[in-house]
Amino acid sequence: MMNATTVPFSAAATSEVSATETKTQRSGDVINAVYPPILIFVGVTCNVLIILVMRTKQFCRQSTSVFMTTSAVNDALSLVISMTTHWLYVSFDGIYYRNDVKGICKFLDFYGWGNCDFGILITSMMTVDRALAMKFPLRFKTKSITRARIVVLVTVMIVVAKEFHFLIGSNMVPESRKERLCDVFPETESYKFFWKQVWPWLHLVYLSVCFIIIIGSNSVLLLQILKSSNFQKIFKKTSKNSKLLDQNKFNYSTRMRKQLHTIAPMLIGESLVLLLLTFPFSVQLSISGYNPEFYSSPDMSLLFSVTFYMLYTNKCVTFFVYLVTGGKFRKSLKQIFRRWFKGKNSVRKSQFNNFSKWYSIKGDLQTKKPICRTPSSEVWNTGSSFSSDIQTETSYVVSTHL
Repeated sequence: MMNATTVPFSAAATSEVSATETKTQRSGDVINAVYPPILIFVGVTCNVLIILVMRTKQFCRQSTSVFMTTSAVNDALSLVISMTTHWLYVSFDGIYYRNDVKGICKFLDFYGWGNCDFGILITSMMTVDRALAMKFPLRFKTKSITRARIVVLVTVMIVVAKEFHFLIGSNMVPESRKERLCDVFPETESYKFFWKQVWPWLHLVYLSVCFIIIIGSNSVLLLQILKSSNFQKIFKKTSKNSKLLDQNKFNYSTRMRKQLHTIAPMLIGESLVLLLLTFPFSVQLSISGYNPEFYSSPDMSLLFSVTFYMLYTNKCVTFFVYLVTGGKFRKSLKQIFRRWFKGKNSVRKSQFNNFSKWYSIKGDLQTKKPICRTPSSEVWNTGSSFSSDIQTETSYVVSTHL
């Protein structure tokens, strides 16, 4: 009697588990087929727009533009190379053969891990650069392009040294695994010890240091933004009898702080999104312990896909973060579209109209009388007082630098 009731119950439970696994697997197949092409198209387009904006006058002379351009190029290439390869494997059966992709897997693992670690480290260095510039505006040069390029070069060398071991042990996964194309398969005891015992801690320390740097730098940025609102009042109270040199330092420091305020919200927003979208994948790797058998079930395979795509979604949403938090970024983007659709003359006319409005308002405030219009033939006369005023005030209005 017991056997008669137990067998049907076991069969029903098995069929229910099989139905659940089939549903989970189908969900994973839909995500793998649909989401990667969207990521690739949107991500590449948005990162190209970031690169174009960083080349405009508002950003091109700032050290931040070097980091942002490097990050955008890095993200676009990762979507074209890594995400495209991953999408082809998980969506089309039999597209890769094990003997043919052995060498490719060494490159893909090396480049894929390095690409993600490089993006995190670049964000860390960028936030440090801006935090120092806001903390010490008189000592820290905000337009040091050379310094930023050196930092990027050192960052590349650090990442290459960290990920070099993937060129040794990476290979294609067995046919039973569909969550990824390549993984590490140690062939020697020494490399197995490194992969199982040393690498997890090394990677954890690397991510922890980067995240601590990002959090600390953003805290400095927020504190400086809060303090700078009272900076001018405090300086005036303590330097009523100061010399002209002190006043010049005050003007320079105030101008630098205003300039950096336009970038700080962009960096803070990018850092927060980075932490939210990359942290789940790091936790998932820690839980799995880099064990290939961890992803044998459909549930774990789906978990890998979700966290993996969150990691690459971070490479697409940076543009939207800049768009929401960066006023200068939006203005530069409008100028790019205006130049594309209406030509360069429309941008110059817009800049000149803005300058004319500003100059008229300034004249009204100084004289409290209506300003007489000067004929266009006299406006650009180098001997006129109007021309000299333009030359002295251009750096505050016409120039589009931050």
